[in-house]
Parts: sequence; structure tokens; C-alpha cells
Amino acid sequence: MIGLLFIATGALPMLAAFDIGPLRAEDINGPPWLGLAAGGCFASAGCAIIAGPQSPLPARLFGILALLGLVAIGNWVAFGAGERICGGSLSLPGVGGSRDLGGLACRIPFGVGALIIDAFLCLMVAKTLQQALGGPPRLARLVSVAEWLILASLLPILLPLLVFGLAAGAAGAIRTRLATGVWPRNEEFIARQKAKGLLKKIRRPPADPPP
Repeated sequence: MIGLLFIATGALPMLAAFDIGPLRAEDINGPPWLGLAAGGCFASAGCAIIAGPQSPLPARLFGILALLGLVAIGNWVAFGAGERICGGSLSLPGVGGSRDLGGLACRIPFGVGALIIDAFLCLMVAKTLQQALGGPPRLARLVSVAEWLILASLLPILLPLLVFGLAAGAAGAIRTRLATGVWPRNEEFIARQKAKGLLKKIRRPPADPPP
């Protein structure tokens, strides 16, 4: 039932690309094929749900088709020709409410998302090929490359978070130093390390007596 609901939902934008049904081609915020891509995501997801775990390979193939629709939309917004206007909100001091974002302000977030989805598509294709050929260790190197692509695509998100976390920790340590005159110490971590060292000494076998 859920799969059929997904397919019915996807049929509306797909038919709109051909000016059929309650939605028209002018209702699509872009070229008509975007309606096919968006609707195809829902329809393919519905087919994957219907296939279910009892048909893993067809389910994976329908999942790839659904992801292809997202890839097409994300890459068109991020890297396609023409002007881009995206709805967004700003929460900066003195600036509030919603406003439209154009140019790079629209393209950059979609570009990061598109690269992540592209990498996940590569991994899904590699995993599907691996499964079709009998599973690991076949195509293990291809799967590994796809996994590294996902990590590389996440770096624009992970690196700022890492820098922010390190900066926040350093600022907290400096505040503690200025307030107390000593640097903060993780006493629990130090105690655990000392306990591990003591345990190793206890478990160490006694040395053989000299001859």
C-alpha cells in the first residue's frame, strides 16, 4: 500500500512534464524534465518498497533509479546553466526572516549536497554490482574507492565542524587558564590511563631469574 502511494505521488509531477493532470509544465520551477526526475524518485522508491527484502537486487536497482533522480536535480541546480533563485532564511544579528538566495548563495549548498549524493550513488552502484557478481571480495577495491569518495564529499561539512570544535575547546581551556591559573585536565581520562598502565604491570609475567 505504501509503495503504491509513493508511485501515485510520483505520477503527478511526471505527468505535469507533459501538461497532463492537475499540474502543468509551468508549475515546475525549471525545465519539464525536472518533473520527470522528481516524480521518478517517488515512483522508483515505491517500486523498491514493493520489491522488498525478498527481492534484494531489484530493490537495489529501483533505489539506484530513485537516487539518480535526486542526482539529476541536485547537479542541475548546482552546476547547470542559467540563474538560480532559492528560498532561504537568514538568522544573523540584525537580519531576520526569509528571503530569496541567488547565484553562489543558492548554488554552493546544492553543490555540496549534489557531491554527497553523487558519491552515495557511486557506492550504491558498486555495492549492487558486487552483489550481482556474488558478493565480496569481488569489486572490493571499487567499493573502497566509492567509500573514500563519500568521505571526500563530506569534508566541506566535517572540516568546519572539526575546526569549530577545536576552536571552542581551545577557547574554553584559555578561559579556565585565565580564571584559575592552571590549564584544565581531564582527570577521568588520566585516571583511566594510569589504571590501564597498572593493570599491564600486574598482568606482565615475571622475568626469568638469572642463571
